[in-house]
Amino acid sequence: MTRQIHRTMSVLAFALLASFLTAPPSRAADAVAPAATKTIAVSSPSFAFSPGNWTGDNGRIGDTFRQTWTSGAYFRVTWQSALKPQTAKLLLDTSQYGDTVKTRPTITYCIDSKWVADVPSADSIDITVPAHGDTHVLTVYLQNSAQSERWGKPGESGHNVLRVTGLQVDSAATLLPAARSSKWILEVGDSITEGIGTSGNLDDYSYFIGQAMRTRGYEYCVSACGWSGWLQYGDRPKDVLPYYFVSGSSNGEGGKYDPAQSRWDKIDGNNHSVLDSKGHISGWGGTDQEPAMILINYGTNDAFFDANPSDLRASITQALSALRKAAPSAKIYLIVPFEQFSAEPVKAAFAKYKAANAQDNDTILIDLGNEPALSLRTGGFYGDIHPNMRGHAVFATQLLAAILGK
Repeated sequence: MTRQIHRTMSVLAFALLASFLTAPPSRAADAVAPAATKTIAVSSPSFAFSPGNWTGDNGRIGDTFRQTWTSGAYFRVTWQSALKPQTAKLLLDTSQYGDTVKTRPTITYCIDSKWVADVPSADSIDITVPAHGDTHVLTVYLQNSAQSERWGKPGESGHNVLRVTGLQVDSAATLLPAARSSKWILEVGDSITEGIGTSGNLDDYSYFIGQAMRTRGYEYCVSACGWSGWLQYGDRPKDVLPYYFVSGSSNGEGGKYDPAQSRWDKIDGNNHSVLDSKGHISGWGGTDQEPAMILINYGTNDAFFDANPSDLRASITQALSALRKAAPSAKIYLIVPFEQFSAEPVKAAFAKYKAANAQDNDTILIDLGNEPALSLRTGGFYGDIHPNMRGHAVFATQLLAAILGK
């Protein structure tokens, strides 16, 4: 499959001092000493993290590390240095992998518009800084990870996570504040939103939408997990909670909501809430950091695993109410799954919500229709159950047209 990410790493030519060329190789005093370095801490304003994705050694913040389990999460670091040539070093903590994580998460990074993909997590990753310019911006994305041991549980982090502890740069570098927009969008979904079936999250519709919205001044959060759904556990063996668990309903009404089996208000399983002190969804842990938009693409796995139709409708209707309360000003887009699985329960739940909340003009249904569904179901031009990158690109443009066209 053609990748949109430029994989090749350019090679920098190092100039050798004339005196070194003439000196005896055994004279250690003539060797070029390594440049002195300093480490930019994750608590530095030079770091900017994607909203809703990251926790640290002190709740959602901390001085030692930040970590995420969600493919598509990202961070940026900004600094200034006239040193050329220059190599930065990304510092990660991989101790939590132990013997259980057989395939480490991979990252993609962009340094001053130069992209490098498919980089396995390691304690340190050397990053060659392009020679042009003195101001440098490094953006790192969690590209993908194995769908297990990511969520964690109370009192214990997930094992299969990306944990960053800092960035090492030359000692003379000046730390610059990383630009971070207060506007952001939340993209929720299953393995399709996570990018399974492509080379990772940077090949899927959620990334394309996020990057398009970046040009309009938004940050974005991808909160997606394979196998998951409104009522379905994600990952294997069923580590990640259902999105909004309701049971015992009748004809799509009533039932019991179980907060202990619901992830809509959580970042991970280690007691990290995405809600602020007001009960609102928060991008970075403070108040007044609600998302401007929420996109939800759930229902495929509920259809695959024969979710109770009444409970499914009750889950969607009640989740929309909870999201509206937690993000009062957000536009909420409920997406009918691309393959049209669970289409009728999704549409019925949306209609029920709208009937009870006629004043809410900012909760909107997006239905791309049967044409893409037929192609996906027959392994057509857009791929199959998991779209190929062409399918993701087409769906992203159609979703953006629905979001931005009014």
